[in-house]
Amino acid sequence: MTEIEYEVREQDLIAFNEHQLQNSQKLQKSMRRHQATLPGIIAVIAMILFFYFKDLQSAVYVALIALGWGFGVPSYLKWNWRQQLRKMYSEEEKACVLGRCALRVEQDELVEITPSGESRMPWAEVLRIESTKKYAFVFVSADAALIIPRATLKKGDLHEFVKRADECIEQAA
Repeated sequence: MTEIEYEVREQDLIAFNEHQLQNSQKLQKSMRRHQATLPGIIAVIAMILFFYFKDLQSAVYVALIALGWGFGVPSYLKWNWRQQLRKMYSEEEKACVLGRCALRVEQDELVEITPSGESRMPWAEVLRIESTKKYAFVFVSADAALIIPRATLKKGDLHEFVKRADECIEQAA
């Protein structure tokens, strides 16, 4: 029986949602547009100003706008998404998700222990586990997961937990 204990913070909840957004095709298309396509078009305008009209000063200003757009707008969009994510959850929802948690791998089910009680989930209902440098996400639906931040791990071995949970998910499938 493998068990881990950790604490989920608000920043971890935001990190999960950002992880979900990064895998979104629509978001990736929008980011490419703001990082490459639009600055590229603006850079072409700067080259036209320089080579055709021989206007160095205007070409430099337009080129700076292209650079500013390529770096500034994606950063602004990420900041804006974080703000929207913070507003997305009510205080009651945050209270249910945030705080000290423990997960235990048992033969037939995953046991989650929170301050509000204990819940058991059959392995057939667990979709997958994704690991990143800072987090492990135990997906229980397409857009919901148990968030395990590596930084707040209090007890247990996360690597062993993930390995054991993956085995149980494979057996249940």
